[in-house]
Parts: sequence; C-alpha cells; structure tokens
Amino acid sequence: MSKNIKKEIDFISDINDRYALLEYELEEKLKQLNQNERKLMSEQEVENSKSNENPKHSLTLEAAKQRNFELLKSLEVSKARLRSRATFSPLETILQKAIGNYLKETSLVPCTTKKTYGPTYV
Repeated sequence: MSKNIKKEIDFISDINDRYALLEYELEEKLKQLNQNERKLMSEQEVENSKSNENPKHSLTLEAAKQRNFELLKSLEVSKARLRSRATFSPLETILQKAIGNYLKETSLVPCTTKKTYGPTYV
C-alpha cells in the first residue's frame, strides 16, 4: 500500500515538475517579449522626436481638424460666391412664350411631349 502511495506521489511530482518547466519557459518568453516591446517603444519615441523636428510631415489630430475646418470654410465661401454670381436670364422665359404662341397659331400638329426650359444660370 505504501508502494502505491509512493507511485502516486511520484506521478504528482512528475506533473508538477513538467508544469514548473513549462511555467519557467513561458516566463522567459514573456520577459523576451517585454524587452522587445520596450525596444520598439524606444525606437518609436526616437522616430517621433525626429518627426517632431520636421513639422511638415507630422500631422496631429488637432492640426488635421484645423486644416479640415479651414478647407470647409473656404469651400463654403466659394460656393456662396458662385451662388451670388448666378443670374437669371429672362431670355429663356421669352423664348418659351414664343414657342407656346407658335404652337397655338400654327396648323402643325403639336407634339405630345414638350421640352421645357428652366432658368439658365450664367
């Protein structure tokens, strides 16, 4: 009976040894990953500091928002300027009335589909 208990204890110690070895390997891999991560972070900081020296290529969120705001503002001004320069041509209305009068007074059979011309903006 004590021999059977000793086998169970040996079996349990073998499992514990195996898991201890796996745990050690995982801890070593984790340390290696942490070192690699720190190395990459320090390299990124160096790159960021270099890019901060050259502000042409660095684009922060605030700078992008400001640029987009200015662009939208410029587009709205251009749109308003074009809208204010658009003028209605009364010639189109005069021509439309003349076409209507011609169709009423002629002996031609009027076509069922009419082309209507709206205002022309210049």
